[in-house]
Amino acid sequence: MKKFLFAALAVTFALSISAQDVKKIRSAYDKKDWAKAKEAVDLALATEKEQKNWEAWYYKGMVYGQIAKDANLKATVPDAWMQSFEAYQKAMELDSKQTEIGMMTKSYPVFENYLELQKEANSLYNTGNYQGALDNYKKADKVGRFIFKNKWALSEVDTILYYYAGAAAMQLENKEEVVYFFQKIADAKIGGEGFDVVYRYLAYYFEQKKDADNAKKYADIGRQLYPKDSYYDKVELDKMRKNGADPIEVFKKYETIANYDPKDYEVRYDYAAEIFNWIYMDLKATPEQRPVYFDKMISILKNCVELDAKQPDAHLLMGKIYYNEAAAIQDEIKKIKGTTPADTQKKNDMKKKMDDRMKESIPNLDNAYNIYSAMTADQLKDRRTKNEYKSTVYLLTEAHRFLGNKDKEKEYDTKYQALNQ
Repeated sequence: MKKFLFAALAVTFALSISAQDVKKIRSAYDKKDWAKAKEAVDLALATEKEQKNWEAWYYKGMVYGQIAKDANLKATVPDAWMQSFEAYQKAMELDSKQTEIGMMTKSYPVFENYLELQKEANSLYNTGNYQGALDNYKKADKVGRFIFKNKWALSEVDTILYYYAGAAAMQLENKEEVVYFFQKIADAKIGGEGFDVVYRYLAYYFEQKKDADNAKKYADIGRQLYPKDSYYDKVELDKMRKNGADPIEVFKKYETIANYDPKDYEVRYDYAAEIFNWIYMDLKATPEQRPVYFDKMISILKNCVELDAKQPDAHLLMGKIYYNEAAAIQDEIKKIKGTTPADTQKKNDMKKKMDDRMKESIPNLDNAYNIYSAMTADQLKDRRTKNEYKSTVYLLTEAHRFLGNKDKEKEYDTKYQALNQ
């Protein structure tokens, strides 16, 4: 009987201590004396018995949340938001019903943990501290999953958070982390402005990993969500070119890509350059194909000039096309060995066409020359730009020599020699 009585008294005494400790914490909290509240909650949770009290942990969550918002006090507890969150987690483990009621009466203070951690992550991201940002995004996500698990709010995929966590990881070149976050978005098939990069990145990543199934999976979703995105066709085009695909099929792919964006200068220029190499460098075009694709090149490049007349590339390539066409006609004339009137007439007709083509090259080369010659010394430090400038002057020299324009030939030859010094 005595043992039972003493045991009962001991339990009552322990409960009274528990109630007293929580009362002190609550009192300091209500008075907004955060330092005192912290002292009280830390003291209480230093005892083994209080560590089993959901309310002590719940109050620790609220107290540490207030400390996290106080600039002076936060300096003493840098990870206050996470300590606060972990306290809420512990409270839920000990008594989920009572903790949830407490959360409801205080308008779910754990949301502050989530929002503030994400805000800190955003701030770190904007200042270029990508590792700090990534760490905080991961902490915020941990809080967010806790909120979602308890069905208090949020969604299964925290779209914005995952996007910026992936973006921070991308800045750090931490591919595995990028994939981890971007896959959450992609597997949920989330689209919208800016999220196209998610599907591009994943398709590229798995392509590099030689994981064809996943590469196709994310490329297909990307195509579905962004039907006007030319990225996936450009990837296919690159593969076709590397694998030596039929040039006509390559040109069809260029047509598909060009149709996505009527203002895409670069793809149109590349398309024309591809045809140029096929006709004049590889010498693969048949006599029937040459005139068709000659017209196609000129049409594409005129479109490029309409899009941006200040770019020298399209002017120069157009000049090269007319120049090379004149040279090709000259080679064909040399093949005519006959001396009949019909042969002579054919030669004369071809010579006129040859001269016309060479004359057509000059205004295009002049346009390119005017753009290059107006460039600054810094712009001409770029090797490709300098070489294209020299190529333009060389072709002008040769075109005027071909046509017998001695003065112009000498003028451009002098300029060419100066560029080579």
